[in-house]
Amino acid sequence: MVLVFTLLPIYLLFIATITPSGELNASTTHFLPSEITLENYKNLFAGEANSGGAPPFFLALRNSLIISLSTTALAIAIGMFASYAYARFRFKGRSQLLMSVLGLRMVPEIVLLIPLYVIFARAGLIDNVATLIIIYTIFNLPFVIWLLQGFFGSVSKEMEESALMDGATHPMFLFRFIVPLSAPGLIATAIFVFLISWDEFMFATIFTSTYDAKTLTVAISEFSQKGMVDFGLQITAGFLGSIPPIILALILQRYIISGLSEGSVKG
Repeated sequence: MVLVFTLLPIYLLFIATITPSGELNASTTHFLPSEITLENYKNLFAGEANSGGAPPFFLALRNSLIISLSTTALAIAIGMFASYAYARFRFKGRSQLLMSVLGLRMVPEIVLLIPLYVIFARAGLIDNVATLIIIYTIFNLPFVIWLLQGFFGSVSKEMEESALMDGATHPMFLFRFIVPLSAPGLIATAIFVFLISWDEFMFATIFTSTYDAKTLTVAISEFSQKGMVDFGLQITAGFLGSIPPIILALILQRYIISGLSEGSVKG
């Protein structure tokens, strides 16, 4: 039953992508179309920037992949060192600083929208893929630090002391011991960061104006800004846009489950 409720929306989305527009706009729900058409896919793949038709799907998909993968790599790489410091060192104000990190993530993004826009506009970085990567990395870092410090803190302190006595440095211990032992947690955290970046819409809408930088979420929304809503193209783009995260989750599902399980025990 759970499987049915999980897969039914995906099935209905797929059916909608191969259903003729007239039938799709009907008030009744069809579990199978009376006629199969690939017109939505043809129109979607033929989209070109400034063509007045469908937005360029592959260009928007490329931007989303670049931004999401780059954000994930940067957030994990930077957050890993901060997480190690919070997990292994004891210093004055540590707990307060750690709570402040989580508090930063709770600040509504819209509050910072105008200040960030002014900063990047003055730097000439509006409508730039790198701008979205920087913003997404900043907003995902607290999330990464908070999660990873829990995983890193579970590694035996005695193991670290032994390694340091044998001449290892803290960076060596981090990369040779903590990272391999915390691999499920690292992968689970990376997947969450990727999904958050992939689905982000507000900043992508405000900070981009051309398809050189627009992401897939923005491109999908613009099917409803051409005088009328083309539900067929919108659903097809949404269906295809959901495939990369689904594939990623299926490939790495054992790491996600392992990471969440370890996190629940460590918490």
